[in-house]
Amino acid sequence: MKSFLRVFASVLFLSGPAHAVDYGVFGALFPVEEPSVLDTILGRLSEMESNGELAQMQEDMQEKARSRVNRPIPVAGMRPAEVYRSYNVDLSIILDRDLADHRGVVFARAGTRVNPLEHSRFNQRLVFIDGDDSDQVAFAVNLADQEPVKIILVNGAPLELTETHQKLFYFDQGGVISARFGLTVVPSVVSRADPLMMVEEIPVTGGSDR
Repeated sequence: MKSFLRVFASVLFLSGPAHAVDYGVFGALFPVEEPSVLDTILGRLSEMESNGELAQMQEDMQEKARSRVNRPIPVAGMRPAEVYRSYNVDLSIILDRDLADHRGVVFARAGTRVNPLEHSRFNQRLVFIDGDDSDQVAFAVNLADQEPVKIILVNGAPLELTETHQKLFYFDQGGVISARFGLTVVPSVVSRADPLMMVEEIPVTGGSDR
C-alpha cells in the first residue's frame, strides 16, 4: 500500500503544470456603490440654501454671538450685599518649579513664595456689581467719578452700560476674577492693602430692577 502511495505521488509531481479552469459566472454581479460623504454634505447644504434654512441658521448663530457679547452668561452664585463686611486675600503663590530667564539663569527656586503685589504697581480699585441693579450701577459710576476704578460686571450688559454712562464696564467672564477673590456678593470693592488685597462688601439701597 505504501509503495502504491509513493508511486501515485510521483505521478502527480511529474505530470506537468496545473491549469486554472474557468467555470463561468453564476448569478448577477453588482458594482459596489456607496454615496460620498462629501457629496451628501454638499447636497444637504445646497438643499438648505435653496429653502432658506441655511440663511436662517447663519442668522441665528450671529444673533446668539451678538447676544453673548451684549449680555454674557452671569457669574453663578452672586447675591446682593446686605451688611458691610471686609476680609483680606493673599495672592501669593508657591512655585512648583524653578523659574529661569531667557539665558537660563534661575531667579526663583521651586518652593519659593511669590507675592505678585511686590512686582506690580497696579493700584486701581476693582468694583464688582450687578449691571441690572440701578443702585449698584449708580454706586459704581459715583466711585468712578471720584477716582480711577475698574467697574466689573457679574451680570448685565457691559456695552449698553458703557454707552449710557460713557465709562468702561468690564465683565468677569466665567467668574474667574470673582473666584480668585472669593466674591459671593455685590457690590464688592477690591483694593490694594499691601502685602494683601482687601475685599469690602458694601450694601446699597434698593435691589435688582429685573
